[in-house]
Amino acid sequence: MERIYERVNDQDEHMQKEATRQILIIGGSYFLGRVFVMTAASQGYALTLINRGRYSLKGLGNVTEFCCDRHDAEGLSKLPLKQYYDAVVDFCAYEPGDIEKVLRVLRCRIGKYIYISTADVSKPARGIRNEESPLRQTAEAGAVEQYLYKKILLESEIKAMSSRVGCHYTILRPVFIYGPYNYAPRESWYIQKILRKEEIPHPADADGAFRMVYVKDVARAILLCIEKDPANQKVYILSAPETMTYDRFLNLLRDVSDQEIRTESVSVAEVIRRRIPLPFPLTEEENGLFDGSRITEELGFQYSDLKKSMTLTWNAFRAAFIDNV
Repeated sequence: MERIYERVNDQDEHMQKEATRQILIIGGSYFLGRVFVMTAASQGYALTLINRGRYSLKGLGNVTEFCCDRHDAEGLSKLPLKQYYDAVVDFCAYEPGDIEKVLRVLRCRIGKYIYISTADVSKPARGIRNEESPLRQTAEAGAVEQYLYKKILLESEIKAMSSRVGCHYTILRPVFIYGPYNYAPRESWYIQKILRKEEIPHPADADGAFRMVYVKDVARAILLCIEKDPANQKVYILSAPETMTYDRFLNLLRDVSDQEIRTESVSVAEVIRRRIPLPFPLTEEENGLFDGSRITEELGFQYSDLKKSMTLTWNAFRAAFIDNV
């Protein structure tokens, strides 16, 4: 999939940048972080990565990588970092205290802290949610609910810490992210089943709806927020405007693929009873609809064409899966 993504980068409309912006990245070796590093490196940013070293990105230009766990305070304090970074991009703060500990022990000054949160920190609602929608108030039972509540606490943490250490912040809340390297079983789950000629369970009576965002759009949005001062002390939802349903998503895959798609009609009740791992909201009460227009209105950001970006995604995963079919 590396070669596929290199070809995607070749189509980027951005001009190469001189390496004047210094960016410190915490995490950055998995899905979104990996694509961000590849995108930023291709545009000439100078990148310093701190991660656990599971997937090295040293082969990219302008990349310095240190293997260190973010919870290892002594190890972080001894890293030979630069004196100043224009921005920190944090992809892997999950536990309350993660941001505070990093800012407390890093021996460098920071201009801006970009925290990657999630759109689902807001309370579930039938309609379209935006940055002003009420947030979840309690840590409900369940792993997902706990994860989301911790994200809320971390959003509050970066707001408090930014004033204490004298840096700006921007909080980004992406919706369902899709694209090359996605390890979550969403579009890749569908693509693999299509290539294997397997039937795809399709919930004919589902009335849930959702929106998505292309992974490279999120990477571009991060860079835009680093460059633009109006993004300081702001929260942005990242969501393309197209409303999807299970029917529309399946039709989109039909449009971008060259394969026959076989489906098995099931009910929502059957999906729940059989514990079929479908990746998107099944009911209107679970809607994943968000308004991602604020970043367009305030910063001039433009989302990618849905069909074009899903075609690139299909081609990348087909190349990755073809030997396993």
